[in-house]
Amino acid sequence: MSDPCPMTSILRSPRFLPFLVLVFSMVWISQHPASANAKTSWILPIQAPALLVRNYLAPNSDYSSGHRGVDYSVTSGQQLVAPSDGVIAFKGSVAQKPVLAVQHNGGYKTAFEPACSLLPVGSKVVVGQPIGWVCPALTYKSHCSPWLCLHFSLRHNGPYLSPLAMIGGLAPSVVSK
Repeated sequence: MSDPCPMTSILRSPRFLPFLVLVFSMVWISQHPASANAKTSWILPIQAPALLVRNYLAPNSDYSSGHRGVDYSVTSGQQLVAPSDGVIAFKGSVAQKPVLAVQHNGGYKTAFEPACSLLPVGSKVVVGQPIGWVCPALTYKSHCSPWLCLHFSLRHNGPYLSPLAMIGGLAPSVVSK
């Protein structure tokens, strides 16, 4: 008796396995952009060992409370390095707080607060390159008060996710729209 579905024998063929692996890989990469950019390395923006004092907390919605980044204990003047290759996208004051942002490949953007830099906007940076320093202004009030902390945030094509997803192997937590 012949097979009612000729495709069944093709799907069971060992020669078909490479095709299935290719299709699965393409679907995986489209759903997991970080793994598609595997040759781009990510590191801590401050010298290790770093003391994580507050973790990322995903909000329930775009307008809910949460903690859209991670905080590390730092000292004033401490050097910041590029966590990955990119371009200085912004440096300036946001709500009277000094902020530095870097645009990375693949739609990723990191931001640091309180942070200052002498690099002009548009400067290309490579992973590990010094990009600035922790610089609380006289009127700056740390949200980790009475200690000083560096707020390190990560976005991917808009929504926030935990920077630890890139530097610490943590599964990304994404604020959905």
